[in-house]
Parts: sequence; structure tokens; C-alpha cells
Amino acid sequence: MKSILTACLVGASFATPISNGPSSPPRGEWNLKLINGTSGPVTAGFRGLSLVSDQVVWVSGTSNTVYRTTNGGLDWQDLTVHHNETFTNDTGTYKVVLDFRDIQAFSHKTAIVMAAGPGTENQSGIWRTDDGGKHWRKSNIPPNPVFYDCMAWENESHGILLQDSADANGSLGLLETNDSGRSWHDIADATGLSSYGQAAFAASGTCISYTAGRWYIVAGGTEYPSRVFRSSNGHAWKDTNTTLVGTPDYDPGYAGYGYNSIAFRDDCNGLAVGGSFNISAPASKDNAAYSHDGGANWIASKSTLPYRSGVSWIPGKTKFAVAVGAGTNLTRDGGRTWESLRDQTQSTFYAVQCLKGGVCWASGRRGAVGRIHIL
Repeated sequence: MKSILTACLVGASFATPISNGPSSPPRGEWNLKLINGTSGPVTAGFRGLSLVSDQVVWVSGTSNTVYRTTNGGLDWQDLTVHHNETFTNDTGTYKVVLDFRDIQAFSHKTAIVMAAGPGTENQSGIWRTDDGGKHWRKSNIPPNPVFYDCMAWENESHGILLQDSADANGSLGLLETNDSGRSWHDIADATGLSSYGQAAFAASGTCISYTAGRWYIVAGGTEYPSRVFRSSNGHAWKDTNTTLVGTPDYDPGYAGYGYNSIAFRDDCNGLAVGGSFNISAPASKDNAAYSHDGGANWIASKSTLPYRSGVSWIPGKTKFAVAVGAGTNLTRDGGRTWESLRDQTQSTFYAVQCLKGGVCWASGRRGAVGRIHIL
């Protein structure tokens, strides 16, 4: 770790200075890609988003929904996951309605979706397809799952999933797969993931990420500082406090200030965004932060942002990144400052992912899926 941090610091010393002068706004705005079902426009909430290319895009969300386009959003295929999950209580047995808050697609045929919700009610689970959504097979997961939050992948075989802790003083839970998501096991020897005073947020499928040989996790949401965890192997973790702190009267797991999304451009430069999804909570400059040393230290942005649930670097545009929530922001200087993008659609996006060339896709509330080109 010391050599990596040194390399980051050396690289930072030769960085091109950021101009403080005015800049013209980027051309382009969100172009909605409407998804129509048999009964009209789809209104599911889409927190899951995965790009195979600008043409092949998968989204997932509430009511068991998964959709895919293979022609850049002109047409969408309904790939709803039909399952046999039920939940029994004192009043009877009920069909479980799943909320797929994360999805990872590896091609137009292969994808893995993660359902979030109380494990005691059979709402947390993982499904995989290898035939473009014609058939979904439930993965083997440890018994008695806790609320699933997000997953990230080193490659098509190896992935890690973050789940809530089983008790207030335990560690954030991790599951690991080495067979492309067909089976998962607890990482029982994971250390350094103390969750006291922390919560993970299943807001965009990006509360865990993997870049350049390291894993990153963001958590928060209480009166304690939001934390960023980092690991080179997914089993031993170090954490760093940030300046984003919740409110003393916070109800854990719902609306406290915390980071929801993390993204690294390389082994040095990272971004984290979040805040409070309570609409009455004030915006804060601490809702966005950046790191130049591989996540060991975090600096709050100079810009005041509303709640943001997803962030993505734009490959090929070195210091450019996009953050989404109830509005969209662009940074041109690696997270130091953010500007608002025009959003004539007035859509609330939960997740965002960008491709080389400045094309970004986003998914969100009431069936919203959008594409924008940042020039």
C-alpha cells in the first residue's frame, strides 16, 4: 500500500493545474429511452444498470423487472424474472415481489441480478441467465440472508456482494463468488469492516466497486462519520472517516447522511457521492468527496450538492465524471467542483454508467432510462 500511495502522490504533484476561469456548459442533455410494456409505459423503479456497450444495456428494478436493449434503446425486451419465492406469516403465504437493485451483465446473453430486501421474507437473492433472459436460475446462497446492498466484479468469475450486518455491533457482511455468480459463500475471515454506527445503501448498485486491483466500500448514515473501506484482496480491510456526518436523531437505514456510491478512475483517483435521500435534508458540500491517494484520504468537494445516489467516471476524459440523483452534475476537475447539467426531462435517476467517448446511461424512478453525450 505504501508504494501505491507514494505513486499517487508523485503523480498528483505533476497534475495539470485546474483553471478557475469560467467554462462553457457541455452540449447535450438527457434523451429518455422509453420502455413500453403490454399495458403502456413501464413505471418500475430501476436501480440496477449495466452497460455491455452503447447498444447493449440492461436495467433491473422493482416488481421482478429486468429489461434489455440491444439496439441502443430503440427497443426493449421484457426479461422479467419468474420465480417461486414465497413468504409465510400469521396471515398466510404470499408470493414475494422482488426488487432487483443491482445487475451485472457480461454480454447480451449473460447477466446476474441481485434482489434486495429483508432476508427473513425471502426478498434477498441472486439470479443468473445465460440465454438472454429466457431462463433465470437462482444462485446458491448462504441460508438466512441479510439485506443485500450491492455487488462488484473483478472479472466474470470473481465477484463480491455487500450485505447489511446481522447485528448492530457486527461487521458488514460479504459474500464471494468464484464461479460467475452460480454460488456464493460468506467471507467469514473478513476483517476491518466494523459496522458500528454505519449502514450500507442499496441505492444504485455501486456502494462497492473494484478498480485497479482494489475493492472499495462506502457506508454511513448515522451521527458517526461516513466511512470508505478499501482492500487489496476483499478479506482484509482498512477504513477512512470522511467529513460527511449524519444527524443525532437519525433513524438507521433510512434517511441519514451517508455515501451511497463510490467509483475509482485508477488506483489513485476516486469519487464518493451521497447525502440524505430525505427531501427536507439540506444539500451539503460534503455530499461529494474525492481522493487522490487510493482512498486513504478524502476531501469534500467545494460545490454544494443535493443528494446523489450514483457516480461514474467518463473513460477517456481524465477528470470528467457524472453524478445523478434528483438532477445531474458534471465535474471537470476530478471532483473538486461540480456543475449542474440541463435536465429537461426532470427525471430522478438512481444509477449512472459512462463509456469511453462521453456517452453515459442512467436509470431511475418510474421507468426512467436516459442517455446523454458529454462532449
